[in-house]
Amino acid sequence: MICFYAVRDGALLRLADGSDALPAGTTWIDLHDPTAAEEARVERALGLDIPTRAEMAEIADSARLYDEGEALFMTATVVAGAGEGRPVSASVTFVLTRQVLVTVRYADPLPFRAFEAQCARHPELGDGSGRLFLALVGSVVDRVARLLEASEEDLDRLSDVIFSDDPGAGGTGKGRRVKRTDLHAVVRQLGRANMLAARLRDSLQSVSRMLTFYRTAAGERLDDAQRTMLKALDRDIRSLAEHESKLAHEVGFLLEATLGLIDIEQNRIIRVFTIAAVIALPPTLIGTIYGMNFEHMPELRWRYGYPLALLVMAASAVLPYLWFRRRGWL
Repeated sequence: MICFYAVRDGALLRLADGSDALPAGTTWIDLHDPTAAEEARVERALGLDIPTRAEMAEIADSARLYDEGEALFMTATVVAGAGEGRPVSASVTFVLTRQVLVTVRYADPLPFRAFEAQCARHPELGDGSGRLFLALVGSVVDRVARLLEASEEDLDRLSDVIFSDDPGAGGTGKGRRVKRTDLHAVVRQLGRANMLAARLRDSLQSVSRMLTFYRTAAGERLDDAQRTMLKALDRDIRSLAEHESKLAHEVGFLLEATLGLIDIEQNRIIRVFTIAAVIALPPTLIGTIYGMNFEHMPELRWRYGYPLALLVMAASAVLPYLWFRRRGWL
């Protein structure tokens, strides 16, 4: 799909596409999962070579950040799908000329969907392709910030669940059975939080490299407003990177704590079975002895032999139980 945008009456508006040529005054061309014909149309109109999907997936900086003539080609990693399912890392290419910004993407990140409405509230963002590019990158950074805030809230909630002293969170209530905390589910949630944090970190690093390249390559093309926007974006990215690092450490701590609690729970279960086996061992031994079918057994014809054997077996089970209770093992 291809969408054309231009500034009309001080606002960035989507233009109707009714011809093979680009609409007059086009400032932004958004190629979302474009066909070969759509790519060729933009290439003919602008005299550019639009990167293919395979070229966008390359990881070398020389393949992601370069210039051809007066056009700058910049590919960044953007997180898509977070909050709607499993987050994925998607490559987005920004092709910047003096008059037009071209974006090429094969995913639908939220910043692109919301950017049109954002420009309606702030018409000055569409004043020139450079300022439009920085405003769109700013939307991507803002989205990272919101995802980090949401992830922090989720981790606070998980921390309360893991370390809660409330019997309802993982113990037993008086006179009733209370559902225990599913620590295995907590581990899965922490794994998803770690995956999201890693994708956000990759996105921040990618955007930071892209802005560094843009500042160097654009040179004198930058006006005062763009320089101010670049400084603000640099500050935001640095603070978000520090926040993401702290979040990653918190995820690691909670994961280690959860695995430790799982080990403790498993050891407690094994201890119960071990104590049960020790308690049952003496009665089993006595029952085995008197269950042997020898002809000459002193107690075989004794009147009180059977109840005495039962009494000895009961005592041999109760005494270890009382000893374990006294030692605090039960």
